[in-house]
Amino acid sequence: MMMRHFKYDMPTICLYHCSTLKDLTIFNEILWGLEEEGIPCKVSSKEDSLSSEELSHIASQDSRLAVGIGIDKSGKVTLTLNKLKKYEPLFTVSLDDGDKVLRALGANAGRLVKGIAFK
Repeated sequence: MMMRHFKYDMPTICLYHCSTLKDLTIFNEILWGLEEEGIPCKVSSKEDSLSSEELSHIASQDSRLAVGIGIDKSGKVTLTLNKLKKYEPLFTVSLDDGDKVLRALGANAGRLVKGIAFK
């Protein structure tokens, strides 16, 4: 999947993953779920020592939409809002949970921004 670099500081959801994840296509379903909801996403790698909760919390703080997704080296994926506590994310799944679960997580991140009911 091709990532676009934005010329301007467009409001996006931030997705932070550990740098040991080399195959970034493993979380395409999350990105496609966000795309279904029409919400842009900025993907960046971070240090390996951070947990998915820490990554998603940092991502939510950096996101102008206040929503962040974190993926750690074990494949744990968390979705959080910047108003939630660091270790109390909104959703937690695994990259092994399957395409439907990952796409729903991405769609729910977009729905969180829009303020509509989750899937």
